[in-house]
Amino acid sequence: MVGGDRRRVELAYSLLFTLPGTPVLFYGEEIGMGENLAVEGRQAVRTPMQWTPEAGAGFSTAEPEAFPNPLAEGEFGPQKVNVYEQSRDPGSLLSRIRLFTERYREAPELAWGDYELVETGEPAVLAHLGCTTDGRVLAVHNFAGRQVTVRLRLPEVGPGARLTDLLDDGHDGLTVGDDGLLRVELPAYGYRWLRVGTPADDPERVASD
Repeated sequence: MVGGDRRRVELAYSLLFTLPGTPVLFYGEEIGMGENLAVEGRQAVRTPMQWTPEAGAGFSTAEPEAFPNPLAEGEFGPQKVNVYEQSRDPGSLLSRIRLFTERYREAPELAWGDYELVETGEPAVLAHLGCTTDGRVLAVHNFAGRQVTVRLRLPEVGPGARLTDLLDDGHDGLTVGDDGLLRVELPAYGYRWLRVGTPADDPERVASD
């Protein structure tokens, strides 16, 4: 998919988890398994699951020639793409998909909420809110192959409101400026999941009040 470009692969799955509907993955997608285009029809995507880099990919101890479908080879073969190695790599696609899954489960706004588009002023950037009576989550996606900064005006969100980054615990989050605009910087094919708060949600503001 998309030539194996990790940035665009992540962007596609971020959209899958934040747009309306139930996210569904076919086995192997979570590690970036490729299709075996040497096999005809739908069998091309039904290659054996690549659990390990060993012969047989951990799928079976039988000889690979006995498998119902042949293993993928090359850049997408089990020596390069497998669960064993990705499960031990916090920067792997598998780790990212796990994070998407965990945050999706923690964000009923995305799973069950109503959706509202937010004007970005940038044709390459999609922003939308998932809303419930208990909260809102803003998802922003950049389809451009360049860095983009957008200024968003969120409905019923005023200056000083805080937004928490759901995907990056080390990020301080964002604050709506005094002009009522939220500035979001995105790298090429970047994305952000941001939980919308209010000034009252900020402990420092509460203490100062």
